[in-house]
Amino acid sequence: MRYLLLAVFFAEIARCGLINADAVNASMFSVTTVESGVGLPTDLLPLSSGGLWVNSSPGYGYTQSQMLYFPTPNTVGAPVYAPTYAGNPTNGMLTGTAAMGNNLAVGTFQTADGVNTINIVQPGATPASPMTTVATLQMTYPSAWEHNTVGLAARPTPGVSGSYDLIVNVGAEGDNTATPAGDMVTLTGTGFAATPSASLHGDSLYMIRINTAGPQPAVTNVQQVATGIRNVYGMTFAPNGDFYFADNAIDQIPPGGALVGTALTSMPDGEPPQADELNKISASQLGVGAPLNFGYPTCYTQYAYGGVPGAQVGSGCVQPVAVFQPVTNGTGTHELEGPTDIAMAPTSFPAGFNNGIFIGFAGGETPNDEAGLAYYSFDTGSVTQFIQSENPMVTNIIGVSSTSNALFLSDFVSGNVFEIQSAVPEPGSRWLVCLGVALFGGLGLRKAHR
Repeated sequence: MRYLLLAVFFAEIARCGLINADAVNASMFSVTTVESGVGLPTDLLPLSSGGLWVNSSPGYGYTQSQMLYFPTPNTVGAPVYAPTYAGNPTNGMLTGTAAMGNNLAVGTFQTADGVNTINIVQPGATPASPMTTVATLQMTYPSAWEHNTVGLAARPTPGVSGSYDLIVNVGAEGDNTATPAGDMVTLTGTGFAATPSASLHGDSLYMIRINTAGPQPAVTNVQQVATGIRNVYGMTFAPNGDFYFADNAIDQIPPGGALVGTALTSMPDGEPPQADELNKISASQLGVGAPLNFGYPTCYTQYAYGGVPGAQVGSGCVQPVAVFQPVTNGTGTHELEGPTDIAMAPTSFPAGFNNGIFIGFAGGETPNDEAGLAYYSFDTGSVTQFIQSENPMVTNIIGVSSTSNALFLSDFVSGNVFEIQSAVPEPGSRWLVCLGVALFGGLGLRKAHR
């Protein structure tokens, strides 16, 4: 028994190290492992009831995917497994989930046939009740399309009752070249009162307007709202209606590209030439006039690594709100690469971390030393590595979601789901907090889990 107690003790001490103490006063936050060992968790959706939906795709999408329901996010325990909703593919991963009133839009990434779906589903009376597929959008990609992961965000259509604007990405066909104009993604649908049919350009974001007021939903408009994007997964709406999204950067120098201010012809150590971006479309610009151009593949900020300056390449594009450059401190150089999901900061978080956006990073190297969590502050315009890269507690942060008082993270490979909340201990009491969690909170949580 004492060995178990020691293991729990040291596990809880380690868990206090999730947050980057070099840049953040970690004692201001508490961390709870909601669940561990979830099969490849991606998106997270907190519910007003206090529960949490977690998209899970065990077997990398080659086995049946599920939406798992955890009844109380801040208490570890066995999840209630919601019955798989009709139409969920057996050969596709679940990606993003967006709430549209009483319905959910659930995206999938197909691993075989090149058709990605967005299922409009209606949850049952309880989380354990069957879900019903109301309608389905199909996005059919030409073969060898490199960036076809479905990211989602939704808002109520301003001024139109029962209508929702669903934002989806159509990523670039290749790594560092513009998608040829003739290579289109076909959008069709089933179950709609008005069946959508459209050809979608690559390198774009689209807004699909869906009216749910009638017996069947109806797609009333499909509009391109952004161009010059490469590979967007994380996107969210701010309370004021502004729309934010994170774009994954170019991996190889584009044809005709140059490294500004250096004689280098390629990036050191195989690093990308472009820094990942956080971008914004203001509420007043979204869906108004021509789509905004965010620059891919000719207008971007260089990745500042190995002597390469973080210089601007090209011009004439909408500049990002922030770029994510390596951070060098006493423990070395830390990189966050491959932005995934994003979420607004909980307003109850301590000052300095309650007015901005959290951005997850999946990394990609083996071993993976580029995964973590960044925070962008609206107040200062600065970027902080909230969870520093090379933290052994995370492998690929894919899901990031929030409520007014909590931040939720899913780690794709380890299967851990974390909840971060605000905590205000006495100054200098960080290790006392960790000790208390280890001796009391940790034992209680694990007893409930077993």
